[in-house]
Amino acid sequence: MVEKIDAAAHRHVGAAFTAVDSTAIRVHRERCAKVRNRNVECLKCAAACTSGCIALVEGELVIDAAQCVGCGTCATVCPTCALESLNPSDAELVGACLNAARDGRVVVGCGLALEALDGLVDSAAVVPVVCAGRVDESLLCTLAARGVREATVLCGRCDRCAQRHGAATAVLVAETAQTLLDAWGASLTVRVTDEVPQFLLAEGVTAAAAARARDDFFADGRACAPVVCEGGAAADGPGESGGDIAADAELAAGDSAAPSEPASAASPREAGRGPVSLSSPEAEAADTTVGPGLRFFWNSGHSRKVASHSLHVMKDGTLPHFVPDRRERLLDALAALGEPATSSIACRLWGTVVIDGTKCVSCRMCATFCPTGAIEKFDEADGALGVVHRPADCVKCGSCADICPADAITVLDEVRTAGLVDGDAHRYAMTPRPVSLSDNPHQILDTFRLDFNGDIFER
Repeated sequence: MVEKIDAAAHRHVGAAFTAVDSTAIRVHRERCAKVRNRNVECLKCAAACTSGCIALVEGELVIDAAQCVGCGTCATVCPTCALESLNPSDAELVGACLNAARDGRVVVGCGLALEALDGLVDSAAVVPVVCAGRVDESLLCTLAARGVREATVLCGRCDRCAQRHGAATAVLVAETAQTLLDAWGASLTVRVTDEVPQFLLAEGVTAAAAARARDDFFADGRACAPVVCEGGAAADGPGESGGDIAADAELAAGDSAAPSEPASAASPREAGRGPVSLSSPEAEAADTTVGPGLRFFWNSGHSRKVASHSLHVMKDGTLPHFVPDRRERLLDALAALGEPATSSIACRLWGTVVIDGTKCVSCRMCATFCPTGAIEKFDEADGALGVVHRPADCVKCGSCADICPADAITVLDEVRTAGLVDGDAHRYAMTPRPVSLSDNPHQILDTFRLDFNGDIFER
């Protein structure tokens, strides 16, 4: 079943992503920057998906869970870890790599490539994954901290494989990891290649023979098998009770959606009727209210029980934060490598937020929607207010810049290496500013407070 959502809207994005939830990929939609606020542009998962499970087609986000191969490439590029790879998990992959290490060398191999090389390599010395895109920077830096000197990501003939995007992600990860390792003076070398390392070849097997076997295997093109459940249907994951985070994000922004009409008994789509847009009247009619805060959402032909308001705004007016465990492990690995050898780095993983005080309107929406809490509000007893930014917690999702109403935020690529380990923070003091009184009469109070040095009180 194929689902299509207007990528500029987000009301149904969270529910649609739940369809991908399976034994291979866990979906934490409350972490998704796009789900939390529709104005966030992040769709890295769609750009990196290797199978067509998640794709951006002419402005529509198309999710076809039946196409998911469980490669984990989407999880590798997701800045907030809203998509988590379980096939294998990060901990399982680290353990497997350390067990397979030979003389300080680790090889992680594409499953199809290893299938082509069956009997030609030492299978105990290579760790299989569905696709090379599964490897991420936290794995490579953890291996470096554990004494590994060489990490090879072994691909097949990616030009003849449907999962070719995975190789592009593997190269991106290798470049980023090497930047980090060089900055910390680590000796680990990372490479992505389709050439089998000599030490991995079985006795009597030549590199030429291995290359021929690989080319013959990929001669007619290859694709990984989809992750399916019994009966051949797309897997329904364990996350059926997740909330409608989109609705909460809109409410927090003052942009609540109209409630759905109750569905009739004949609303849900029968199997085999083909693709449908989740923003269509048919999909709207299939939302069935089942109790306070709950409803059944029709998704991929299945009724799903979801909490419509499970992500509550916290006392400080922000949505809940979550720093991905993968990022914490990466920082722990870098700390274990010692002091950085360079003062700054520029890579895909972290950013430095710069706020232009001449444009900022002090709304602090950046802190409201920051997924990790890297941008945090402060309100002090003397009346000082503003935000604090911690680059170490930043995942460079771009939420702050995308949703800033005054276009006052720039996210720089370069970050201080010492700040990543020490948790340095940047403090931005702000001034309460009135807005147009016609937009919100309550802002009259702010106007008077500015004119009378704050000596205005409500009763």
